Amino acid sequence: MPPFHQKVILLCVLILLSGHNVLGTHENIINCLEGNLDLIVHCKSKDDNLGAHLLHYGETFGWKFQPKVVFGHTVFFCGFTWNGKLHWFDVYDGDYLKDDCDECIWKIFKSGPCRKEDDGQSTCFLWNKQ
Repeated sequence: MPPFHQKVILLCVLILLSGHNVLGTHENIINCLEGNLDLIVHCKSKDDNLGAHLLHYGETFGWKFQPKVVFGHTVFFCGFTWNGKLHWFDVYDGDYLKDDCDECIWKIFKSGPCRKEDDGQSTCFLWNKQ
């Protein structure tokens, strides 16, 4: 392959990777339900089913993954169940959350999930509609 073509291919690869975190993304879910309620968390993506996890008040469940960059985008959605009622939310959407974090911390409240931002503030969301 001629050196020019090698340089063009290398440049394309570097452009693709420049906006991509090669270390991956880490999601953390913390049970902050008022009344010390237990929380069942079940998260999955198109490619991965992380299974159901029981979190007592204050406990954390976390996982690490490599977001898709080229063919499609990564979406992780979680079901949150307490007192027999299911709520759900997209905790990671590579297409929607352009300001996504590398170390995401989600605190789960009855009113909805809140994501801790890099500046220490929290952004809270409503649950997705059933």
